[in-house]
Amino acid sequence: MFLKILGFLLAFVAVGVLMAIVVGYFFLSAPKYRGPVSDHFDGKTFVNPGGAKASGFPELLKWLTNRHPGTWEETQNATYGPKPPERVGPGELRVTFVNHSTFLLQLDGLNILTDPIYEQRVSPFQFIGPKRTRPPGSRFEDLPKIDLLLLSHNHWDHLEIGTVRRIFKRDRPRVVTPLGVGQFLEKSGVPGATDLDWEQEAKISDSLTITAVRAQHFSGRGIGDRDATLWCGYVLKSPHGSVYFAGDSGYGPFFRETGAKHGPFRLAIIPIGAYKPEWFMSPIHCSPKEAVQIHRDVRSAQSVACHFGTFPLADDGYEDPLTDLNAALRANQIPDDRFWVLKEGEGRRVK
Repeated sequence: MFLKILGFLLAFVAVGVLMAIVVGYFFLSAPKYRGPVSDHFDGKTFVNPGGAKASGFPELLKWLTNRHPGTWEETQNATYGPKPPERVGPGELRVTFVNHSTFLLQLDGLNILTDPIYEQRVSPFQFIGPKRTRPPGSRFEDLPKIDLLLLSHNHWDHLEIGTVRRIFKRDRPRVVTPLGVGQFLEKSGVPGATDLDWEQEAKISDSLTITAVRAQHFSGRGIGDRDATLWCGYVLKSPHGSVYFAGDSGYGPFFRETGAKHGPFRLAIIPIGAYKPEWFMSPIHCSPKEAVQIHRDVRSAQSVACHFGTFPLADDGYEDPLTDLNAALRANQIPDDRFWVLKEGEGRRVK
């Protein structure tokens, strides 16, 4: 009798695993990019030049079975920030931190939103997966009309399709993505995205040009689409100064190349979180110490931190990125006011 029950349970688990694989492959996976071979596309998947890549399943298992996560406290009753202005004038630049990697950039009369997410979880399902520890810093209805959406890659914490649909339905913005991501958006009811390869550009207005630039990361929304679409950062070129959005990235010498080719920058948005343990995370996420080096590499006059404080994605606690960033700034003799850590909902004018 025991063996029969055990056999039934094993069969039930096997069916569950099989169903999860089928769902992950056919329903969650994004369409795959097809195009010419390059130094970062082998004809089937994208790669990081130099060989850096996300850790595999054995390393993932090692991390999951030996985790030492830091402390996070939920602040679901946190207050929202003030409503941003509808527009800024010519030559003006204003940045508002919404949450995670979502920023409202107001530049030369245009409103630009990066990697928007307003959902509770960064997961295919809203009942499981990393959950936000605080609400977005700006109410969705307080966002001004968005003219341009910039999406750095297709991971769930950077491309939340429900939020993207809401913005697209309300404002019909121009959408710029890395190679292959536009096909997923089209399939999801957001047509007309402009897909860019690294160092390709798109003219947005008479005063603004967007260039996709290299990042060191990976992509995928399901089991069957690992690295099937590109990842990138963005350079926003304006007569009144350039802005750099690093997206999601591990550290590499290409940051110095980006600074040499496209800098100096009036403002750089640089990730500082989800970096512990570094033996596991460093190929895909930079540490606060590396973020300070990026600030120097890209020749940024003013930087602001992103990719922290909203979702517990790794073993660093809420305070760890802030503490380590302050230490790295002091070690490099960089004043704190050159690398902002904004509160959710806080907006500042950039000189």
